[in-house]
Amino acid sequence: MDNELNKKFKNFLEEIDIEKYNSIWEKQSADFRDFWDNKIMKKDAESISDSVIDEIVLILDVNAKGSTKDTIAVARVMIPQGVWRRLFKEIQSNKELKRLLNDIFTETHSNKQMDLINELYEFNKDRKNSLTGNSGNAINAMLFSYNPNKYVNIVSLKDRKMVIDHYKLEYDGNYEYDSQGEKIVKSNLAILNGFKKFNIDTYPFILSRFLYDKVKEDWKGTTVSDINIPSIEDSNENYSESESMFYMEKELENFIITNWDKTELATNYELINEEGELVSQQYKTDIGIIDILARDKETGKYVVIELKKNQTSDNTIGQITRYMGWLEEHKTDGEPTKGIIIASKYDEKLYYALKKVKDIEVYTYQVDFKLREFK
Repeated sequence: MDNELNKKFKNFLEEIDIEKYNSIWEKQSADFRDFWDNKIMKKDAESISDSVIDEIVLILDVNAKGSTKDTIAVARVMIPQGVWRRLFKEIQSNKELKRLLNDIFTETHSNKQMDLINELYEFNKDRKNSLTGNSGNAINAMLFSYNPNKYVNIVSLKDRKMVIDHYKLEYDGNYEYDSQGEKIVKSNLAILNGFKKFNIDTYPFILSRFLYDKVKEDWKGTTVSDINIPSIEDSNENYSESESMFYMEKELENFIITNWDKTELATNYELINEEGELVSQQYKTDIGIIDILARDKETGKYVVIELKKNQTSDNTIGQITRYMGWLEEHKTDGEPTKGIIIASKYDEKLYYALKKVKDIEVYTYQVDFKLREFK
């Protein structure tokens, strides 16, 4: 593995402009630090506007509002835009929250940093702000932005564990039982130090790009790339269903979650966080798994969103009403819920069924598959 991996890395270096990325991250890190020092930490700073936060989220999150194919951000963090906005406003207004984060960013001793992260997780445990989830995405994205020369931008602890296991990197601890602070700090060190045994010693962001862009299939498995699905449209147009469309539809759920704020759904509905984790996708119930569970922004009602993938309209109606009934019995004390079906076309069976079921809407979408020349 050593020689093969090193060869792949050398080929990768010929394809990437290291100085370009170094320059970009020097600037973007300086912008993040300026935001942090002058908008978050500065005493008596004015309340942060959404537009100012959006500029910072463009640095942190590939799926940020305004992001394009040329935008270079830390990672796909899986936090909706609205949640990012609320999070930074909460951090600015909470003295202890921003104090803990600032200490974490500036601490140079690993053991002390672990303790501070654990302290942050304990302090933030009852806040529904997506800052301290099990994945560590938000903390790791901000740590990287504050100091891109010290942290990898593999923000997911799950992905870090897969990298460590696949390449047999030395992890100083027990990943299963370690605290969040230990996992975040130790996994970063394990990856940065571990690849030196393969004679790979480079900027953390270059190593991270190599792992995702060049060898992701090795440590994570086969991935789907460059499927471009536009925003969901509320339409009665009929689109042809084919076998190839079915395979692309399998990625629709991930697309909706990661691009939530760019879809029409975000106008009236919001994704749900529990204990700092986004739990809307694949929400588990006693009778099955809901594709997406959301909440009505105005009324607070639960909204069951089901994707009609390779199943009949009758099955889809039965499935969504079953989940709505379960929620009303187990989660809402009988208060009514709402349902949304997302389908590639609106057929007669859906039309007639929904004449009798008044709390379900249908959205249709169009899949647009594009090929791009590799340069």
